[in-house]
Amino acid sequence: MVREKITNDGVVSTYELETVYGPLIVESTVLLLKRLHELRALHKMEVLQEGDVFTDAAKEAAMGTFYTAKNLVIDPVRTMSEVGNGIGRFFKRLNFGTANDDPYRANALASALGQVAVKRELAYNFGVDPYSSYSPLQETLDSLAWTAVRGSLTVKTAFSVLAFIPGGIAVVASLTSSADSLRSLVRDKTPLELQEINARKLAEMGVSDSIAKIFLGNSSYNPSEQTLLVGELASMKSAKDRVMFIIAACYAKNEQMAVSMRAMAQIMSFYNEKVEPIRGFIKAGNLPLLEKADGTVVAIMPYDYLAWTQRFANMERDVSDTLRRISGIREKELLTVGVMEPKTRNILEAKGWKIRERFAEATIQEIMAKNMKE
Repeated sequence: MVREKITNDGVVSTYELETVYGPLIVESTVLLLKRLHELRALHKMEVLQEGDVFTDAAKEAAMGTFYTAKNLVIDPVRTMSEVGNGIGRFFKRLNFGTANDDPYRANALASALGQVAVKRELAYNFGVDPYSSYSPLQETLDSLAWTAVRGSLTVKTAFSVLAFIPGGIAVVASLTSSADSLRSLVRDKTPLELQEINARKLAEMGVSDSIAKIFLGNSSYNPSEQTLLVGELASMKSAKDRVMFIIAACYAKNEQMAVSMRAMAQIMSFYNEKVEPIRGFIKAGNLPLLEKADGTVVAIMPYDYLAWTQRFANMERDVSDTLRRISGIREKELLTVGVMEPKTRNILEAKGWKIRERFAEATIQEIMAKNMKE
């Protein structure tokens, strides 16, 4: 449950959650929604683990040569050398180390036995991020995946069982037409393959190698978040200067900022696809903004609650000063995911901003209402 006490620094809210896995502090509503979805998925996973199908499969898995409860093999390299040169050469060709600087690179044994691929498939079907930083989710996904690999449990069997559980399986809402294909990409490709795909997409968008390396090397983004961000930008094919967004995304210093940048990319792609095609991106006050064909600039902010603080006042001043120096800018709009205090709205409107709060939610409702009439 989410405690009643919620703090806000004028832009981002911080939530305190009480869970069966212990207290959890989450910064930003975007990340809160991700964690709540993960908690719902965890409940479904635990229901599956308590059933006969999983129990029988776990017994079979426990009899397997390589299985242990927490870590399949403590020293995979040594194990490989002991089971024979032929198998050793096989694992060597996989080109995966047992320890490296990439936290998302799986060890050789897990990859070779198929655990990693099964884990990604399970995550896809549960609608969660296979590279999530939430440790209870990672531990449960790992347990399910190892049981599937070494026992008789298959992903198809697991989800046929879950189909009879009240409440069903959580469904991930897709804002854009590319969202489902991007999730499938995360399911089917390794982190290294995803990075190569993302690098190609960035190059096609005109992002230089130097900027692409900085962005792709930013560990604040996990492979899933990075793929979603790049994929949504890539879908905006007619938009010019998408590099402006990537430059801003390079500055993410933690998971919260990375998730917010991904959400911003998704909402901008949603705007371009469902509301109005955009001409391109511009950068003002370190913020990536959308520019429409009529000269209107659109700022989309995945913020929770906007208050008129000195920090936000400085940011607005920098953005507006930059826009005044750009020829052809006629109007400026500010769309927020959350809401803002009345004082903030009044000040912004006096400064020439057209405001729309709860943009994505309101727009989706409008589209649904329009479709029902048609």
